[in-house]
Amino acid sequence: MTCPYAASRKIITQTTFEYDEDGNQIVQQTVETNTAEFLKCEKEQCGAWRDGRCRYRGIE
Repeated sequence: MTCPYAASRKIITQTTFEYDEDGNQIVQQTVETNTAEFLKCEKEQCGAWRDGRCRYRGIE
């Protein structure tokens, strides 16, 4: 069985700071980019495939 939750994930976090003329930090900004690339659908070979359809989004 293939796990539908397996994914190739890439997370990039970038933090920038701004300082006043005295060297005191006045602003901090953090931006996070999170991308995931899921596996190709394996249908019957997948643990989330039941009754001829994908049940990945929830349990019924």
